[in-house]
Amino acid sequence: MSPRARSGAAAALVLAFVGAAGAAPRGSRAALETRLRAIAARFGGVVTLAGADLRTGASFGLNADQPVATASIIKLPVMVEAFFQMQEGKLHWSQVLTLRKSDQVPGSGILQDLDPGLHLTLGDAITLMIDLSDNTAANLVIAQTGIAAVNARMRRLGLAHTELFSFVFHPPPSPQPEGYKKFGLGETTAADMVRLLTLIQERKIVTPAACDRMLAILKQQQDNDAFPRFTTSDGRQITWAHKTGALNAVRNDVGIATTPSGAIVLAGFAQDSPDRRWTADNAALLVLARLAQTVVDWFAPVKAGGAGR
Repeated sequence: MSPRARSGAAAALVLAFVGAAGAAPRGSRAALETRLRAIAARFGGVVTLAGADLRTGASFGLNADQPVATASIIKLPVMVEAFFQMQEGKLHWSQVLTLRKSDQVPGSGILQDLDPGLHLTLGDAITLMIDLSDNTAANLVIAQTGIAAVNARMRRLGLAHTELFSFVFHPPPSPQPEGYKKFGLGETTAADMVRLLTLIQERKIVTPAACDRMLAILKQQQDNDAFPRFTTSDGRQITWAHKTGALNAVRNDVGIATTPSGAIVLAGFAQDSPDRRWTADNAALLVLARLAQTVVDWFAPVKAGGAGR
């Protein structure tokens, strides 16, 4: 595996507005920097963050190039590769997969509890993999795409630090990659996930119709305790298309917020969490929720009367 780019100071917030079509809608760069740093500092673990306001071109990041454990976030690149292979005629949305006992693995999802012999389509498995983060469904999809193909595609798309190491709950054969020993299932950076989501949102990969379908799947995400938590109940008609991931000391969320002001892409990773509880009020979930709230309020502020501008 090639050496990873590392950010300088672990607590530094590098905020750059690249090619912005206009000024930041509220306050100054220093004001946003102060808010995000203060939220991250109260967490007690390690936070990495990247984002972009696609209306203005403003981009920002908190240790955005620091490699992190993906947990189930890696299922987003798996979905993307499946759509590429469907476009190439190698796979088909409606092709039938058969669930075997050997396919069933623990963790998130429902397929582990169903009877072997069940028939489902590849499209069903992709949807379960994203919306319920179903681990068994993920393995069914990975068996069709291949691990090497997922990683090669990410490199071609410019995601230099994103890698899938194994099937879920199936360690790779020895000698195990160093990345697997450190990160488990997969590795990425916040900046890589913002790039991938931006390509999907701007319909720049596969086909526009395929991007529309991927976004539709991401909008049906059932785990909404992080990014959507404080941003979807104040009358601004904000919706999220996103994918989450979790381990004992990890909570991750990456997605696209559709706001009255335009689309905001955000990727957040809260790792080394001191709070290991599997509850909706886990500290790692709450820090991601507060960061998302701050970013959305910055680029799509609430008007007097409650509606976004």
